Amino acid sequence: MHQINWGIIGPGSIADAFAYSIQATKNSKLISVLGRDSKKVNSFAQKFHINAHYQLDDFISSEEIDAIYIATPHSEHFFYAIEAIKNGKHVLCEKPLTMNAHESMILLALANEKNIFLMEAFMYRVHPQTRNILDNLDFLKDAQDKIMIEASFGFQADVPESHRLRNPELGGGAILDVGCYPLTMSKLIAGHLQDLSYADPESLSAIGQLDETGVDLQTYAHLIFSDSIEAKISCAINENFSNNLIISSGKYTISVPDPWHCGQFQEGNSSIYLSHNGQNRKEIKCMDDVGLFAREIEHAAKCILESKIESKFIDHAETQSNMFWLDKWRQEMKIDCPRSRIKNSPIFQSKAYLFQETKLESHELPGLSKTGSRLALGCDNQTSDLHAFTMFDHFYGSGGRIFDTAFIYNHGMGDKYLGDWINARRVREDVIVLGKGAHTPHCEPQHIRPQVLQSLERLQTSKLDIYCLHRDNPDIPVEEFIDALAEIKSEGLVDLIGASNWEMDRFSKARNYAIKNSKEPFTVLSNNFSLAEMIKPVWPGCVGINDQYLKYLIEEKIILFPWSSQARGFFLKKKEIISNEHFSNPTLDEEMRVWHYEKNLQRRQICFELAKERNVQPIQIALAYVLHKSKLIFPLIGPRTIFESNSSIQATQLKLTTRELQALAQD
Repeated sequence: MHQINWGIIGPGSIADAFAYSIQATKNSKLISVLGRDSKKVNSFAQKFHINAHYQLDDFISSEEIDAIYIATPHSEHFFYAIEAIKNGKHVLCEKPLTMNAHESMILLALANEKNIFLMEAFMYRVHPQTRNILDNLDFLKDAQDKIMIEASFGFQADVPESHRLRNPELGGGAILDVGCYPLTMSKLIAGHLQDLSYADPESLSAIGQLDETGVDLQTYAHLIFSDSIEAKISCAINENFSNNLIISSGKYTISVPDPWHCGQFQEGNSSIYLSHNGQNRKEIKCMDDVGLFAREIEHAAKCILESKIESKFIDHAETQSNMFWLDKWRQEMKIDCPRSRIKNSPIFQSKAYLFQETKLESHELPGLSKTGSRLALGCDNQTSDLHAFTMFDHFYGSGGRIFDTAFIYNHGMGDKYLGDWINARRVREDVIVLGKGAHTPHCEPQHIRPQVLQSLERLQTSKLDIYCLHRDNPDIPVEEFIDALAEIKSEGLVDLIGASNWEMDRFSKARNYAIKNSKEPFTVLSNNFSLAEMIKPVWPGCVGINDQYLKYLIEEKIILFPWSSQARGFFLKKKEIISNEHFSNPTLDEEMRVWHYEKNLQRRQICFELAKERNVQPIQIALAYVLHKSKLIFPLIGPRTIFESNSSIQATQLKLTTRELQALAQD
C-alpha cells in the first residue's frame, strides 16, 4: 500500500479545509464523508467528488477507508474515535482529543491494544516553524535568569448561547477550543529546555471569566515548571488577543507572531525573531509551499504506511498529559464540566468500552469458591467516580477480578466508588472484594464490627470475601482480635480473615490461638513485599516481609497480598518518573528515605539491565520477581492510569529464567 484512503466525519468548515488540502498530498486520497445532515453531506460530497454516507455502520465498515479524520464538535470525538478504532480504522482527530483525560486514556489505550494509529490534530506541531523554535532554544540556555514563556490565543466569537462554543454539553469554552494551543506549546518548550520531549508543570493556577452558560469566556493560567521555567498563558472566545509566543530570559528573547497558523494566512511565510537587550534582532524566516493541513495529512499517512501507532511530534503520552492539564485548568476555574460526571459520561453509559481481550489468568484462592486474578486493584487512588469507573472497567475487562478497598481509603469513597461500580456493572458474583478496617488510631477490637457494617453499606453488599485488620496494635493481646473477628465470621459478614502490617511473631501467635480454640485463623496477609526491601516504613505502622517470614507464609499456605509490590516507583526509569503516566508517584524524598540503600540499588541496577535485555520496563521485571515467589502471592497494584495498569498486567505474562531470578536475589 502506497496511499491512504481517508474518510471524513463532520462536513463542516475545518473538514472543508482538510478536503482542499488533501489534494496537494502525495500519499493520501479523500473518498468518503459522513454526516447527519443529508443536504450538507450531499453538498460536500459533490463538491469534492467523493462518496456520501449518512449511516455510521455503512461508513465505518467500508473496506475502502483506511483512516478517518474526525472534524465534529468536541463532544463527539470520543464516540467516533472508539467506533473507528474498534473497526480497525486509523484516526486523526481534531483537538482536543476528547472532553476529559478519562476519555482520552481509554482511546489511547485501546488504539495501542488494537495497533491503530491515533493522533490529535495539532497542525502546528508538524510544521517546520515549530521545529525551528525548538532548535533555537539554545539562544536562551546560557542565560542565568528565570525563563518565562508567554503564549496567547484569543478571538471574538459573536455567537448565541446555543452555539457549541457557549454550550457546556458540547465542550464549549476557551480552554478546550483554543487554550490547548498555548498549554501544549508551553509544555513542549519547557520540556525541550530540560532535554525532554515535553514537561509537566509542578503547579497550575488560573483566573478568568465565565459565561452565563457556565463555560469559560477567557482565562489566564500560570504554570510553574522545574529548573526555573514558568509560563503565563491565556485564551479567549470573547476578545481578540495578540496570539503571540514570547520566550525570554533576562536580556534574551525569542518571539513568534501567531505561532498557531504558521504563516497559513501569509502565503506560507512566517518568522521567528531573536533579540538581545531589545537590539540586534535576528529574523529566521520559515517558507512553506506545502501548507499547514497538507503537512499534517502527509505526516499522519506516512506514520500509517510505516505501521506506527503514534506521531513523533505529539505522542500518546504527551496527548494524555495535555488532557490531564486541560482538566486541571478547568478545575482551577471551577468550571462545571458535564462530561466529568458519571451520569453524563459515555464511559458509564455503555459497556462497549470495556477491553475484551483478557490477559490476567484466573487462580484459585484457598477457602474461596471464586477464582481471582493474579493481581488485585487498589481502590485508594481514584479521584472521582468517573476515574474509578474508568479504571475498574479496564481492569475487569482485562481479566481483573480482585479489588482491594479499606474503610479509610479516600475517606470512605474507595468503598463507595467500588460499590457503585459493582452495582452498575452487576458483577458482584464475579469479583472478590478484599476489605480492611481497624486502622490506627482505631486499631482496637471494638471498632471492627461497626466499620465492617459501614463498609458493607458503602459497598452495597452483604459480605466481604476477604477481611484484613489494616494495622496491628501490640498493646492488645492477639486473642482479643481473633475473638472479635470470629464474631463477624459467625454472622456471615466475611469469608476469609487476615491481617495487614503484622509482624511474624504476632501473626503466627494469632493463628496458633485460633486453631487451638477452633476459631477462624488468619489465612491472608497483606504486608509490604517487593524486590526492594522497605528500610524505613512508608507510613507509621507499616511492616514488610523478610525471607524468613516469606518461608513461613509459603509453608502455611497463607495467601499474600503484598502492597507496594513495585516499591512505589523505585524501579521506574527517570524519564518515566517525571512523565505524565507516572506524575502522581511518590516524591524523591520518600524514595530516598524508604528504599535507597546498597542492596536495593544493586537490585535496581540488575533489574534495569535485565529489562534492557528483555525489551520490557524495569518495573515489570520487579513485579514479575514478586509473582515468581509463590502462586499464592497476589500483588496489590495502585495505578492511577490505564497505562500504569497495563504495565502491571503485562508483567504477569513475563516469565523470568532461573538465571534472572538468581541475579535479582543476590545480596
